[in-house]
Amino acid sequence: MDNKEDVTRIGVFLCQCGGNISDKVDIEKIETILMEDEKIQVVTHYENLCSIEGGKIIKEKIITENLDRVVIAACSSVTHGDTFKQYVKPLNPYLFEMPNIREQCSWVENDPDKATNKALSLIRSGVESVQYSEPLDSILGKVRHSALVVGAGISGITTALSLAKQGIKTTLVEEKPTIGGSMVQVGKVFSPAKLTEDCAMCLLNPLVNEAVENKNITILTNTVVESSKKRSGNFNVILKKHAVYVDEDKCTSCGRCSEVCPISAPDMWNEGLIQRKAIYKPFPQAVPNTYTIDEEHCIKCGKCEETCQTNAINLNAYRDMISLNVGSIVIATGHKRFDTKKRPEYGHEKYEDVITQMELARIMGVNGPTYGKLLTPSTGKIPKRIVMVQCVGSRDDKPYGHKYCSKICCMVAIKSANLIKQHYPNTEVIICYTDIRTPGMYEKYYKYGQTQGIKLIRGRPGEITKKDGHLIVRVEDTLTSERKEIETNMVVLSAAIEPSSGTVRLAKTLGVSLTEDKFIKEKHPKIKPVTTDIQGIFVCGTAQGPKDITESVIQANAVSSKIAERLNGGLEVEPFIANTNQKKCSMCLICVEQCKYNAINKEHNTIYVDPLSCTGCGACMISCPEQAISIRGQSDEKLEAKIEGILKDKKPDEKIIIAFLDDIGNISADNIGVNRISCPSSIRIIHVPYINRVKYQHVKHALTHGADGIFLGEYPDTPTHNQIRENFKNMKKQLKEDNINPDRLIIHRTFIPYFRGLSKQFEQFDEQIKQEIK
Repeated sequence: MDNKEDVTRIGVFLCQCGGNISDKVDIEKIETILMEDEKIQVVTHYENLCSIEGGKIIKEKIITENLDRVVIAACSSVTHGDTFKQYVKPLNPYLFEMPNIREQCSWVENDPDKATNKALSLIRSGVESVQYSEPLDSILGKVRHSALVVGAGISGITTALSLAKQGIKTTLVEEKPTIGGSMVQVGKVFSPAKLTEDCAMCLLNPLVNEAVENKNITILTNTVVESSKKRSGNFNVILKKHAVYVDEDKCTSCGRCSEVCPISAPDMWNEGLIQRKAIYKPFPQAVPNTYTIDEEHCIKCGKCEETCQTNAINLNAYRDMISLNVGSIVIATGHKRFDTKKRPEYGHEKYEDVITQMELARIMGVNGPTYGKLLTPSTGKIPKRIVMVQCVGSRDDKPYGHKYCSKICCMVAIKSANLIKQHYPNTEVIICYTDIRTPGMYEKYYKYGQTQGIKLIRGRPGEITKKDGHLIVRVEDTLTSERKEIETNMVVLSAAIEPSSGTVRLAKTLGVSLTEDKFIKEKHPKIKPVTTDIQGIFVCGTAQGPKDITESVIQANAVSSKIAERLNGGLEVEPFIANTNQKKCSMCLICVEQCKYNAINKEHNTIYVDPLSCTGCGACMISCPEQAISIRGQSDEKLEAKIEGILKDKKPDEKIIIAFLDDIGNISADNIGVNRISCPSSIRIIHVPYINRVKYQHVKHALTHGADGIFLGEYPDTPTHNQIRENFKNMKKQLKEDNINPDRLIIHRTFIPYFRGLSKQFEQFDEQIKQEIK
């Protein structure tokens, strides 16, 4: 440990957190023990260190005691880390450590003695490691006053408009031929405050028209993101625009081309309920207001080209590649719906009169296949009874199903049922539900639906069959334990919301992390709900998870606000970036190949790290054969000091498992405490930005200095996942070669929502280590 600063004056501040910590942790006992350490000059406690008064106490002690380093033992750094960075001034803000003795100690440990012992070891870890902290400065930069919004649904359009009104040049990209997203299909949207259903297009059209007319917005349809590279805080993006066979400036939408087209294809805007031609206008109010050609079905016979009087059609058109340099990117790629054919017991593919909620919306839409008339597909008659089945693919443990609730399905079903009862009062509507979920004002709309005569059965149907020309829905009412066979004319399935294929593809292109369910992962669900783990890339709408139109619009405006902050206030990023030792570097360029963020490049026969693109993930450091790369502020010596602090004065009969958790795992561990779920007293968490930061030397150091086990908690949906798993395998091999039981090292996946699973993994590993010690 030859990097150790000549530090002699460390101050330790203990937060009682209004009893949240001090009710379990003996603060006075810890103070007494810590004062025996000659490196520590000050140990003091206060009820709430995060308060203004707490800040004054910290600043005063730093000045009057001439402190070199500070350790603040309090809550999670996610909650108040930035607050304490301000409080430790005039010291450099990176010369302090913040052991978490609340979420990861007092809130997960019921035994006061064990809680105190764990808190002491975590604080000692901070004391030992802070001696290797070095003064650093945040990296500042300027970014381009422009943005790319990918996805032109309601959230994408709202974001683009808000940015454009702030003078930010915005490119709005849409994969489909028209903009508007799912909202153009639904026909009606519910208004819980007014207990009415409003026209979706009437609400959306003014926004669409405003976006088209805004000079700061460029709209590109039939376009996808081909590639993106981040450099100096900006993004060099290549867009691929598919061949445009119909010139929108020349097309008058006369429709003659469609009349002569010999090819028919399913009209997907109407959910395939009717046919349209291979050259078609997606829907009457489409923007751009032009016809488009379906490449999959067009045979290029040339009849449309011959018929067009304005020469708007060119069947020899080719795709175009467009390059952009923007300061921010917004992912607003929307969602898709669960494929109900994956639930054959509901007969969607087998029975014509089993439809989805979106198919029902198109049937009841005035511009739909039946011009707004509710007609049974097989008979063309008004149905006497309709049964709606909720949670098809949601809250579902079966293959292809999703454990999460899709959030809007209950409200969509109630909206559809209300519409039916208003226009067809003699049609009986029954909703088979798992649980009705109508939060806030929506509860009022739900109650209103019940007064309209909508019937509810609590139970998920097991099967839908057909008998004597009628559909039969078999369901058990779980409130009465009564099994029923409901004869009906139509069945409507409420399908789950899933991440769109475009969302998953774009995440891979941009290097953005996904949740376990493949939605875009936010940096923090409460504090940073629209920020991704790549600085400068934001998310809004259903690309981030199931939500309604209102929430999508709110999120879109939040994204616009964050981008404006970024562009107008300048860029500031953490200084924990890769640093190369040019004397050791052999210019093998392995680091350039390994970097998933394009942050490392060869320039003038040296390795250059772009400080605004580097995430400090450690992939380059792990792969460097010359060990010429380090991460600023995160030296090997500092991590080893953390380990030694935890293991200091370990009792002979004490069991300690060191859990290295990445950012996601650390938040998940915080959630264990927030939800007051118990955690083995043996667990000691060391937060590392990425699991790649943990080398074999650290694992071996811990196991040979008293640790009984090492737990690696890794969020898997990152570009470095495969490398991390390969490194883990190599570590196990090296442990075996060094005659250390490789079973003492394990790795598990971590996700923010599944904190209970992380707690169980801790318990299982704790039990495993206990058995091995016996």
